Amino acid sequence: MDMKRKSFSSSQGPAKKVFKKSSQDDDDFERSNFEEELALMDELEEEFHAQSLESLESTGEDIDSSQSANAKWARPPPAEINPGTDSIVFQQLDIDYYLGQAVSGMSGCTTGLVPIMRVFGVSMEGNSILCHVHGFLPYFFVPAPQNFQQSDCAKFREILNGALISDMKSNKENIRDPVLAVEIVQKENIYGYNIDGKKPYLKITVLLPKFLPAAGRLLENGIRWNGSDMQTFPVFETNINFEIKFMVDTKIVGCNWIEVPPRKYNLLTASGQRNPTSRCQIELEVDWKNLISHEPEGDWSKIAPVRILSFDIECAGRKGIFPEPNHDPVIQIANMVILLSYQSEQQMLKEWADFIRAVDPDIVTGYNIQNFDFPYLLNRAAHLKV
Repeated sequence: MDMKRKSFSSSQGPAKKVFKKSSQDDDDFERSNFEEELALMDELEEEFHAQSLESLESTGEDIDSSQSANAKWARPPPAEINPGTDSIVFQQLDIDYYLGQAVSGMSGCTTGLVPIMRVFGVSMEGNSILCHVHGFLPYFFVPAPQNFQQSDCAKFREILNGALISDMKSNKENIRDPVLAVEIVQKENIYGYNIDGKKPYLKITVLLPKFLPAAGRLLENGIRWNGSDMQTFPVFETNINFEIKFMVDTKIVGCNWIEVPPRKYNLLTASGQRNPTSRCQIELEVDWKNLISHEPEGDWSKIAPVRILSFDIECAGRKGIFPEPNHDPVIQIANMVILLSYQSEQQMLKEWADFIRAVDPDIVTGYNIQNFDFPYLLNRAAHLKV
């Protein structure tokens, strides 16, 4: 196939062509170099695509084989891990939390429903990792009442605990102690001009993040404690995101490296006491006090081989009607990886789901995929019972 073309760097430049503007206008105009370059780029792209297909055919590779394509993009298998001698080091990419049962041996509550942090990341070897972090609990602060003593903490906790239970509209979890602890700490108010330095505050620890705004509202409206008159309290840090507070207290910053030392974690395996809950290659649980967060400097400023998948879908909509997953089929899912063709929409959706599982992307990006593409694919698959 002839790939030779005239060079645009020639001193004479490409031959110029003359076109008529229209039948109403007989003035000639010269086609610009920019238009010539665009036309050449289109031709080169077509030839490159044709050569790529010829190359695949000459090697006997099946371009429609989704299994071989998925195998190409699968992550490398993780090395064998010995929790007694091996650290687990990964670059964290996302943090959230869920409510689960307390695990014996972790700090915080030992039984019942507790918040558990999930830290997702990837190792330098390219393995996907999910770390369940136990023991971190939500808390907030209020100024300590005048003449408040350490011996008053238990009474204050009891009164606030009762008020919070009475304030619940429902208690399906049968929670009896939403307020876990009250302790005196020395803190300084950063609002306004302050020369008084640190003063006694009450650090109030609650069981679940949802109790933060409720407890704060009750204290702002006022409670009676120790037989006194109604007393109101300004509250601090009830409006801070639970994940953000976790990151601050553990000194974790965006996408930094985290290390879990040997003998400080439990691996979650199919043959273990607790099974994995995700499709990540390595899944573990650890106490939040045993996390080591590295500052992104020196060797810890490196970037792991993060996988980024960009995709977009196309639907065969009805004229004048925005596509609806119960009526309009998905005709294309573009991933910028390889072209695969299928005989039915059901097969395409199933194979794409297998492809996503095989690729296991760390980051998924695309235009409006959260509000359209993802929900459309899920609803369409549900409609077709895929």
